[in-house]
Amino acid sequence: MSWRRVVGLALTAAALVAFGAATPAPAAPRPLSIVQLGDSIASGEGTLYGYRYDAKVQAWTGGTLSVTWPGPYPACHVSPDAYGNVVATRLGARFTTFACTGASYANGIIAPETQQGVLGPTTLRPAEFGDLATGTDLNAAYDAAKPDVVLVTLGADDLRFVPVVTDCVENALATAVGLETLRCTPANPGPTVTADVLNGLPTLGTNLTSLLGAIRARGQTARRVPKVVVTTYHNPLPSPSTKRCPDVDLLQPAQLAYLSSLVSAINARIRATVNGSHLPGVALADTSKAMTGADGTDHRWCSAQPWAYGLSIFKITDPASLLSQAPFHPTPAGQRRYADLVLPVVRRLVG
Repeated sequence: MSWRRVVGLALTAAALVAFGAATPAPAAPRPLSIVQLGDSIASGEGTLYGYRYDAKVQAWTGGTLSVTWPGPYPACHVSPDAYGNVVATRLGARFTTFACTGASYANGIIAPETQQGVLGPTTLRPAEFGDLATGTDLNAAYDAAKPDVVLVTLGADDLRFVPVVTDCVENALATAVGLETLRCTPANPGPTVTADVLNGLPTLGTNLTSLLGAIRARGQTARRVPKVVVTTYHNPLPSPSTKRCPDVDLLQPAQLAYLSSLVSAINARIRATVNGSHLPGVALADTSKAMTGADGTDHRWCSAQPWAYGLSIFKITDPASLLSQAPFHPTPAGQRRYADLVLPVVRRLVG
């Protein structure tokens, strides 16, 4: 090769390097993938019915149950207002939700979620995660999402908390006319509270431990172990000493105090389970104070602006209103407050 050819090649290479052609630009980082598992708090239940709070009468007004919920499983009542979607949006992350109203560990997380109807059970959606131990009902869409972070809100439906509240309300009404003795109190929890909550708390801890272990094991198989953030539950119930309002008129003060203690017991079990797991990359987001604003403002029932739908949605003059699943669930503002409390935990885990 002539010296002129050598010099020409050297000059060409130097020019390519100078203009960056010899060093490819680094690929853009892949967006963070966040996956949501859980129940109606995680799905955003209640936020699309259109209820509005009238501060003058301290009651919920308007709204309709004739709502078209987004697919692919509209019966799950998944809303864009759900806290996981808010977290993902703030982080610029990709969001995939499998959450579904009514989901429990056995009925929704590791197996398809079914609902008993007049003509038999109806499947609301396939299993959100699947049973890793047996290899059955594994959710392929979960694997396809390649989660970096998994958000979990689970437990209230395992303990059938909504039927518990319903039982307490029905008992309060029956007690008022002398048909029953007051229950849903420390002295008399009643059979529903005892069977569903008190006896179910140990199982909740066991199930949550199993799910956390399975998420990690599945991630190890995929060589991509996600971080996991587990939430507690908000408590919309005001202090029994608070001036009463339509949202609590159906409950006795002793029942209010006892139901609040049950929410605390559920949260204590979740907290102890997560903290006791000692699994790397697993953390608790304590959302028990989600009805309190960052400035300390109270947003529980009977406040100027509650962040959870209340029992005043149920109206005897409107029997259809009794089918609403909104009461107890966070409003869009309540979901954003959940996101406020979850977001720093996610950021800490992902660096």
